[in-house]
Amino acid sequence: MSALNRSNGLRAFTILFFLGLVAVLIAACGAQTTTSVPSETPRVGAASFSNDVLPILRDRCVSCHGGDKTSRGLDLTSYDKLMTGSIGGRVIIAGDADNSKLYQSILQGKMPKRGGKLSDARVEIFKEWIKAGALNN
Repeated sequence: MSALNRSNGLRAFTILFFLGLVAVLIAACGAQTTTSVPSETPRVGAASFSNDVLPILRDRCVSCHGGDKTSRGLDLTSYDKLMTGSIGGRVIIAGDADNSKLYQSILQGKMPKRGGKLSDARVEIFKEWIKAGALNN
């Protein structure tokens, strides 16, 4: 094999190697990463009590409906207490957001009374959670 043929073969190998390396780097740069970023966007159909509903209740509701103060007998500090309801009866009807008093109060802007209405995304979380069966998940 002549020196010229070896040189051309090495040059071809080097070019192919670098093209392959560039292709791998481009693919790696375009790969999507998964990060957990809190969002106001509901995860439609995937709302869970512990991850989605309870944080909203703690943030916006338990100052009036929890602990020492439970307005109208409604304690929203846990799933079991929420599902027990208030002095007026059940506030959540699993699978039926239209007849769930708590959801309707939130939807109509009656609750929470302090701090302004919940965002549409947060209201949607309640709706989806109830429609999915209001599970303790």
